[in-house]
Amino acid sequence: MSPFSTLIRQYAAYDRWAHAAFVARLSEEPEAILDRHAASSFPTLRGTLMHIRDAENAWFLRLTGATMRWPAEPSQGLDTLMTHVDRFTGYAMALDEEGLVATCRYHDLKGNPYEQPAWQMIMHALNHSSYHRGQVVTQMRALGLERIPRTDLVAFQRLSGA
Repeated sequence: MSPFSTLIRQYAAYDRWAHAAFVARLSEEPEAILDRHAASSFPTLRGTLMHIRDAENAWFLRLTGATMRWPAEPSQGLDTLMTHVDRFTGYAMALDEEGLVATCRYHDLKGNPYEQPAWQMIMHALNHSSYHRGQVVTQMRALGLERIPRTDLVAFQRLSGA
């Protein structure tokens, strides 16, 4: 496997690990905490997490040529985040080199057409999720939550031996 393929797979595995850490931690709290106001790009933890879910789902659908659905589903449960993360990261990790460099054609939410290599779409989605996980940390602190998961990439690499 090339370093390029290894990087994509490692970053997808990291994305899944980081999301799972937040879901596990937040599942220890009363569900109402997810809906308390904590200013960021989205006003609540649930809003931020569901945006991550919907964005990863949108990029999965674009990559596979499926019909776009936004939001991904009406349910707002944390379990739905992991369902969509597992599907997206599983797809990304299964692509071979040829699949990663294949050109994908898709439309954004406004209907504008684009085309770009699959690996760029995957890296964008993974980076986007990482950005919003940083906001989740800020929101958790604002809500007075403790034991915030340490989800830096280097922490994943050290734990996984990557």
